[in-house]
Amino acid sequence: MSQNHYNNLIKAHTLAKKKFGSTFPNPVVGCIIVKKNRIISTGVTGNQGRPHAEEIALKKAGDKAKGATMYVTLEPCFHKSINGSCTEQILRSGIKAIYIARHDPDIRTNKKSINKLKKNELEVHVGETAHITNHLNNFFFKSLKNKRPFVKVKMAISEDEKIAWSNYKSKWISNSKSRNYGHKIRFNSQAILTTSKTIIKDNPRFTVRKNNKIIKHLTTIIIDNSLKIPLGSKLLKDINKKRVIIFTSKKNNKSKFLKKIGCEVFFVNKQVNNQLNLKTIFKKIYDLKINDILVEAGGIFLSNLLKNDLVDEIHLFKAPVIIGSSGKPFLIGKKLKNIKYKEVLTKNFDHDIYQYLKI
Repeated sequence: MSQNHYNNLIKAHTLAKKKFGSTFPNPVVGCIIVKKNRIISTGVTGNQGRPHAEEIALKKAGDKAKGATMYVTLEPCFHKSINGSCTEQILRSGIKAIYIARHDPDIRTNKKSINKLKKNELEVHVGETAHITNHLNNFFFKSLKNKRPFVKVKMAISEDEKIAWSNYKSKWISNSKSRNYGHKIRFNSQAILTTSKTIIKDNPRFTVRKNNKIIKHLTTIIIDNSLKIPLGSKLLKDINKKRVIIFTSKKNNKSKFLKKIGCEVFFVNKQVNNQLNLKTIFKKIYDLKINDILVEAGGIFLSNLLKNDLVDEIHLFKAPVIIGSSGKPFLIGKKLKNIKYKEVLTKNFDHDIYQYLKI
């Protein structure tokens, strides 16, 4: 592949990266159309995943697309839609060559588009810069493979790996710069998963804020075995601005009221240990077309997730404070060193240390 073709794929990736976090549940895809060494059109996946990048770029290009070359960061779709699949639209447009970063493992497409484009005598190149697509849309590929959401955990801990004092009076352990970065992680997530215990202790709103202003309301999923969530919670006051999903074993007047005010309530039978089956819950979350979640909860819940092999990434903010043996632990019965992980990134926010870990 020439440097020119490589550079055009990188430009398509750059477009995609700028919109990451707004196309869930779909992957974010970038597309550019080039003719006579000049970019004549660009496209990026629309909000909530539609329209697709190729469709946008082709519509902008119009008749100019005939004889042009397309560069796209993921295999065009083979699905049926109002205007036909992206593959059909590409064939109708007269595009003569296409460079595709990587194939789409979605069973609806999975190399079907690549094969059809080749059979229709387009010049097709696949695989260059695939690693960039893999990194950016890792949530999509892993959720598709595991049939459950991609799970990130965000947590602030002390130097001795505690998340709070014994009386839970510590609202924040990390500093303001760490918390600002934490909001960026929230922004790039489809939903937040928490527990009723966290809501009772912290009464969070789980909004995304920038300069103390709310810029995004995230779907919030609550694991609430005995339906203890207070009806006066800040979270429920925002019910008209976000999707709130509750998993519980309790079917009573409170559950009826929560449904009435707009919550989605799903009932799950308790296991022998009196807990809800997390794998069953995660399968249901995936069926609800939520394939990327950020967990913000306590050490007991994190330990249960790890025990059930339900964690893909951990984002840790370690502050230079010692809480002591009476504090609430980050993990139950073990330390960070006991977990198998790959450290992807470490950086400092003043005296806080941020670690991005892949499990």
